[in-house]
Amino acid sequence: MKTTIRTIVLSVAGTLVLSWYAGGNGQEPYAATEPDASVTDEGLHRVDPSIMEAAWVKPDFDLSGYTRIMLMPTAVHFRDVPETSSDARTRAMTEEFPLDDERKEWLRGLWREAVEARFPREDSYEFFVGVDSNVLVVQGFLVDVVSRIPPITADSGYTFARDPWSAAIVLELRDAATAELVARTIDQRHAQGLLEVGTVWYLTEDLVDRWAEVLSERLDQISDLGGRGREAPDWAQ
Repeated sequence: MKTTIRTIVLSVAGTLVLSWYAGGNGQEPYAATEPDASVTDEGLHRVDPSIMEAAWVKPDFDLSGYTRIMLMPTAVHFRDVPETSSDARTRAMTEEFPLDDERKEWLRGLWREAVEARFPREDSYEFFVGVDSNVLVVQGFLVDVVSRIPPITADSGYTFARDPWSAAIVLELRDAATAELVARTIDQRHAQGLLEVGTVWYLTEDLVDRWAEVLSERLDQISDLGGRGREAPDWAQ
C-alpha cells in the first residue's frame, strides 16, 4: 500500500501546475466551495477564497474520522531555466539562474529535513507509520522552484541577488486506506530583498524552515475546515 500511495502522489506532483483547473464532474460541491468552483482532474472543488485563499477539497470533504497522520516522502520540482549566455549583455539581463545538480540535491535535503522535523510536533494528530481507516496521509511539495542567485565566478561581476527564491508550497492529504486525494492547498512564496550573493546560501536553510511551517499551518486550517476537533462552523452545516 505504501508503494501505491507514493506512486500516485508523486505522479500528481509532476503534473500539478497543469491540472489545477479542469471541467466539472457533476458532483454536488462541498458547502464551503465557490458556487461555480473550478474542479481539478481529481475531482477536487476549490474552497471559497474568503475562507481559504488557495485550497481544493473533495465534494464530501470530512476529516472528523481521522486521528492520525502518516508523513510521506517529500518532493521538489525545479523550473526549467536555460543556461546563461556568456554574452555580457545577456548576462546583465538575466533574472533566473539554473541550479546545478549538487545545489538541487542540497535543497531537496533541506526541504525533506524541515518537513520531517515539523510534523512529528503536530498537536492535532497522532504521528503514525502504517495504514488504517483513521490515518491521513500528508505530503508536502515544493513546485516551480526558481533561483535568482547568480553564480559567483571570476568574471561574473555579480555582487547581490534580488528576491533570491520563489516556489509554490503544496500540501496534499490522502486517505491512507484508499489513497484517495481529499484535499490540496497551494501557496506561492517569494524570498524578497537585496542580499549579498555570498550570504544567500547561508540564509536559505531558515527560509526553507519557514516554508515547511506553511504546511503545518495549512493542515490545521484544512482540519478545521473538515470539521475535525471542533463543532463544524455555520457555513459547513
